[in-house]
Amino acid sequence: MFPRTKLDRIRSAIGGWRKWGGGLSTRPEFVKTLSSGRSNHSFLLDSEGTLMVLRLNRLDHLLPGSSRKVESVVLDEASQSGIAPPLLFIDEEAGYLVSIYIDNLPGTRTEITDHLLDQLFDLLGRCHRLQADVPTLDYLAHVNHYWQQIDAGPLLPPLELADQKSAMETEMTKLSGYGAMTGLCHHDPIPGNFVGGPDRLYLVDWEYSARGLIVMDYAALVIEWKINDAEVLARTGIAPPVLDSAKMIYQYLCALWEETARGKSIS
Repeated sequence: MFPRTKLDRIRSAIGGWRKWGGGLSTRPEFVKTLSSGRSNHSFLLDSEGTLMVLRLNRLDHLLPGSSRKVESVVLDEASQSGIAPPLLFIDEEAGYLVSIYIDNLPGTRTEITDHLLDQLFDLLGRCHRLQADVPTLDYLAHVNHYWQQIDAGPLLPPLELADQKSAMETEMTKLSGYGAMTGLCHHDPIPGNFVGGPDRLYLVDWEYSARGLIVMDYAALVIEWKINDAEVLARTGIAPPVLDSAKMIYQYLCALWEETARGKSIS
């Protein structure tokens, strides 16, 4: 059973289906839950064979300084560019969006083939070239915002996280000094945020997107997809010290996110 508030939100969203576009002629029916993550909840809907994803945004999402408006702007352009699933409707105030459902074929990401690598790097490259007019992410402010939430929370953070803070600030200064290339970054290209099959992949969940250092997306590929450094360096031309710094910063940001989430789950 869904919590009453979630049921209400699903019913309210589906009740506005005539605004969605997409040539729908009948009220969508709920099919099943697709995911119930810590940031968003997604559900499969069906309207006479047109399958759609209804994504409910968590109203207390954890992204420091984030804005659903930014995500909407980026997602609209990414959808039009064909690197995100076709977008039907966004209601920022009610906190939901509707997109065409893209099926995940079994085995798509179980083996890292050259073809899969080609798709991953192509998608990220096209993402980085998007021209959406959105703010630039300040990574140091990002870290400090996480720490504000952690310090205000009910738990004592692991000592190693606090001990690493100064070193990470140094790495961020170094990374800025390297003159690393900037662009529109997804900032969360984990395997679960790619949908599709061997011949066509799409990127989903753009809530972390912002202009930033494109090496941060490639650092995530190395860590989350277990792609070796040499592959990334050869395909991108990024210098080894730049990738090394980005990997350290990415892992630290992930650890802060997990610690913030741990505190939120208890409070």
